[in-house]
Amino acid sequence: MANTTDSEMPPLPEISIYNHQEVVPLGRELLELFQSAAELALPLVIEVAAEAGSALVHLEEVEVSIVDDETIADVHLRFMDIPGATDVITFDHGEIHISVETAISQAREYDNAYERELMLYIIHGLLHLAGHEDASEHGLAAMNRHQQEILEKVWR
Repeated sequence: MANTTDSEMPPLPEISIYNHQEVVPLGRELLELFQSAAELALPLVIEVAAEAGSALVHLEEVEVSIVDDETIADVHLRFMDIPGATDVITFDHGEIHISVETAISQAREYDNAYERELMLYIIHGLLHLAGHEDASEHGLAAMNRHQQEILEKVWR
């Protein structure tokens, strides 16, 4: 955000991480780790916002739901008319849905821990709320760069 001072910055939204799946056990400690990392990521995402007036700066809360492939495929079809599971779906009203099963398969493909992949998806969703889009090659490159930089700062 260009030329804003701390006093002009709106308060950061609260972020809540929920486990709404039973395919992969995610303990309370891991969910708290995601919570802490997401709270650290929020101001970093706002710093690289694509739009100064993006949805993220107007939200009071962001809810992240970790779901299974079946659930995210249903959301994908109902709201985007696209069949099949995906990694992250973000709604401008502050809802981010993340598939743990997709995270596991992508983590294997990229030789990554699935927990790190899930955190990457949380950051990806926050970047969408900050006005970033990945539909174009240029937008995708910018999102990938930002999410990797932020991930390195907030995740072990």
